[in-house]
Amino acid sequence: MRRRKKWKKAPQARSKQDKCITKWCRNRRAQKSNGYYLKHCWKCRSRMFKKNCPATYVLNMLRHSARKRDLAFTLTLAQFKEFCFKTGYLEHRGCQPDALTVDRINRNEGYHIWNLRVLTHEENSRQGADNAPRDTADTDEPTTPYEIPDDEPF
Repeated sequence: MRRRKKWKKAPQARSKQDKCITKWCRNRRAQKSNGYYLKHCWKCRSRMFKKNCPATYVLNMLRHSARKRDLAFTLTLAQFKEFCFKTGYLEHRGCQPDALTVDRINRNEGYHIWNLRVLTHEENSRQGADNAPRDTADTDEPTTPYEIPDDEPF
């Protein structure tokens, strides 16, 4: 069984003045480092940003993924918006098998505009998560560096 990282719950509001103004939200309003309180909590702000600026949100998620894997990231917002316009990525992304995902052509390279392509979730998961080059991962030949003699039983 895979263990998941436990996330901290958003802090509950203690009073009505301390509460996020989003309907049905009970979380405490977000506070900036200078002590200024915002109208919404961080969770609601993140959801609004995802809705209002989807290209910037997805680009930030790709940047976070690259930083987590220690990969180079040279993609700009203008390049990514053009990429999304040409491929229709923002309209068709999601969690379904036929939804689109961003894939790197060369696994050894980072997130560069010339190294990105769009695949469906089904195609992307068919490739597997191993770190073998894609050319050798799709072949049926054994990947051992030596020949197996015919007289060995196993």
